[in-house]
Amino acid sequence: MKKILFTLLFAATTNVLCTTNAIAAKPATAAKFTGTDYSGVYSCTGNNAKIGSYKLLVTFLMNKSHSHGKLGRYDLTIETENATTYGGQAIVNGNNMALTIEIVDGNAIIFSTGIAQLKQLKNKRYSYINHYYESKQITNTSGANNTGNDGSEDCVMQKLTPKTS
Repeated sequence: MKKILFTLLFAATTNVLCTTNAIAAKPATAAKFTGTDYSGVYSCTGNNAKIGSYKLLVTFLMNKSHSHGKLGRYDLTIETENATTYGGQAIVNGNNMALTIEIVDGNAIIFSTGIAQLKQLKNKRYSYINHYYESKQITNTSGANNTGNDGSEDCVMQKLTPKTS
């Protein structure tokens, strides 16, 4: 009788452990994206102490596989007035946005980090003002040439783009 009871107890314990491991191994289902999709092309005018006034086109394309709940993740393409293109990314929670851009120009690598609040305009378009900071101007340089930079960009959506990436 003890042998049968032990066998049943062992089988039940093994079943519970296997079921628990199977549940734990299941990937969590990500929540569906419920926020606003800000994908589009934005025309920007900016200004900072090192460059002065400038213009940009910034394209936001939502990465749906990484956007869940109210958090939208975006891949960015930035084109300058002289047709130089840079990449970046943004994360948006509600209408609050953080942006990171890597600017590579010859031997200079500049990381620009910004914050902004998106505002809705007419015709399902949006605008934002990006306040940014660039801590280094030239890699492997110290002293006066590496003092950083800051500025702002006023951006307005020009046209909508496809909603997938």
